[in-house]
Parts: sequence; C-alpha cells; structure tokens
Amino acid sequence: MPEAPDLINLGFLSDSERELILEVLRRDEELRMVEDKRVRKLKSELLEIKRKGAKRGGGSYSERSCGRCQEPLSRLPVFSNQCKICSHYVCRNCQSVLPNGSWLCNVCVKETRRKTLENYSSSQTRASAQTEKSAC
Repeated sequence: MPEAPDLINLGFLSDSERELILEVLRRDEELRMVEDKRVRKLKSELLEIKRKGAKRGGGSYSERSCGRCQEPLSRLPVFSNQCKICSHYVCRNCQSVLPNGSWLCNVCVKETRRKTLENYSSSQTRASAQTEKSAC
C-alpha cells in the first residue's frame, strides 16, 4: 500500500492531527496483515485436512467411517452424527461445538471461518479504496 501522504493532501491539518491520521492508517495496515495471515493459516489447515484423506463433499462414501479422520464409527447411530453442512458422518473428535450448542465438522467450521474472514477483508479493502478515492 502506498504511503498515505502520497494519496491524501494533509497540508491543511496540524502536525498532531496528521500524526493521528497516519497512526490510524498504519494500524489499519497492520490489522489487514494479521487478517490475511489468519486466512492463509485457515487455508493451509484445510489443505492439510484434505491431504490426510477427508471425504469430499460430492462423493459417496461408507457411513461406517468418519468423514474427516477416516476412523471407524460406532455401529450405534447415537455415537456418530451427520454434519449439517457437508452431510458427512463424523466422530466426536472431528466435531466442533458452536456457541449456540449445535456442532459442525472441523472442516466446515474452518471453511466457514475462512469465508467470513475473506468477505470481511474484501469489504474492508473496498471501503478503504472508496475512502482513498473520495479523499483525492
């Protein structure tokens, strides 16, 4: 990102006001980098899970093995549950409980977080571009 003084004429502001604005812009850039790092980390975790043999969404697989870790599931349906997003049966070790008490499989939770972070990041980028455009 180019330095803010190259984009915005801050000449009419006092030195302290200019410093405050530049500090906010620096902090914004730091936060964006942190969010980008979180998205990259989630993507690498998802790739690792898929590499280890997690079942894919469209395939037909045995309902007797976990859709994520491939471990055998209990013969009793009480102990193996189906994810509400991907519909795979997963063992308890591969479930993530949500704040509302429901659960999803680990892959769907990570995928949902990744999409949320990417959407947030892209909306922040668009808003920042609009702000920079209107300031010129």
